[in-house]
Amino acid sequence: MGAWILKQLMFFVIFQLLIGCATQSDKSTSDAIQSQKEAKTFDMQDSPWQLKHFVTATGEIIPVLEGTAIDAVFANGKLTGRSGCNRYFGSFKLKEKTGLSVVSPIGSTMMACSPAINEQERRYFDFLAKVDAYQLGENGHSLVLLNKEGKSLLEFDALLPVALENTPWQATGVNNGKGAVVTDKNTPLAVATFAGGIVQGKSGCNRFSAVYTAESGNLSITAVKSTRMACAEEGVMALEANYLKALIQAVQYEINGDQLRLLDKDGSLLISFIRQTQ
Repeated sequence: MGAWILKQLMFFVIFQLLIGCATQSDKSTSDAIQSQKEAKTFDMQDSPWQLKHFVTATGEIIPVLEGTAIDAVFANGKLTGRSGCNRYFGSFKLKEKTGLSVVSPIGSTMMACSPAINEQERRYFDFLAKVDAYQLGENGHSLVLLNKEGKSLLEFDALLPVALENTPWQATGVNNGKGAVVTDKNTPLAVATFAGGIVQGKSGCNRFSAVYTAESGNLSITAVKSTRMACAEEGVMALEANYLKALIQAVQYEINGDQLRLLDKDGSLLISFIRQTQ
């Protein structure tokens, strides 16, 4: 009888141990799943996103204007980026699951651009104010910002870094020689590609080429050659003169996502570019 009781007691102890292990395993699995959900919630942070298009209340898709760039970085409650003309800065709040709200007002620099670019910028800020949630693509390469009804407002692609060389660059702003970097309807006509020690492209009216060296953010552009056409369009020749002058003054460069900035010896901006996609 005593032996039978001892066997039953040992069975009970082993059974309890097995239950404990199973419970711990289930808890570990549950914790892992929860961690994955939380990680997914924060995947949209710290990565730069480039806007592809707007989606209106009627479902109309409005692409970003050619020659402009709108992007966003969500990090530590701060929202920053380019809004097509200016740089902007603000804050955001994450809510349950994938809830997201952008805190008003949003601040920005005060550059003046063409009416069309200014209107696009205004639309972007208006749409940001309506954001109530976000949705990530399965591969993490796309981001959609949604309104309270769950409808798309703004659709972004992940902004992958690019290199100085073998990338077509399109100007978004050129120093006017008076200490201001300006942009207008002619600015996108200035383009450049760096490859094999030669930078070439269009300066607005004419084609140009020059010799360059680039290393660790340092840049030198010399021996500029240009065709000699005269263009009648208002402002094009002035753009060309400022663009070529700024190129040879550049001694530094910075790349952020799909944006290239050429700087002078004091770190002041001479020319800003975006990667040309068309």
